[in-house]
Amino acid sequence: MKIIPKERLIVRNSFEIAFAGGEIWCEQLDSLSVYTDLVKEKFLKDMEQIRRPSCSAFLAVNLHETLVNAELAQAIVQGFLGVERRLMKIVFVGLDHGEKKLFRSLLKQSDCSFSYEFIDDFEKAKQWLLNVK
Repeated sequence: MKIIPKERLIVRNSFEIAFAGGEIWCEQLDSLSVYTDLVKEKFLKDMEQIRRPSCSAFLAVNLHETLVNAELAQAIVQGFLGVERRLMKIVFVGLDHGEKKLFRSLLKQSDCSFSYEFIDDFEKAKQWLLNVK
């Protein structure tokens, strides 16, 4: 993974998009390099929006070009498990093989009520979330 100096990072806002007659929350944690403290801080801030009843129950979590260690993966999984309203589906985008394995392990150990998938293509991820063929 390419290490980008912290002062040159571009931290993008997360947002909700309309897609195929539904809405998807796009959690933008991508291109944040090795700065897991920054990623965790941004995720926890965004969780305020995700917890709101008006936020979509379909989430795409973009982690492309961001280092995911056990602590960060645990924080993300625990964040989603702590949401009081029902989350339907979560797709994780941009993870390498080891990161996918880490998330799978954490999610299987938990009692999550949502479906989850790992897809590298963002368009295919959106289609999976809303069952678009």
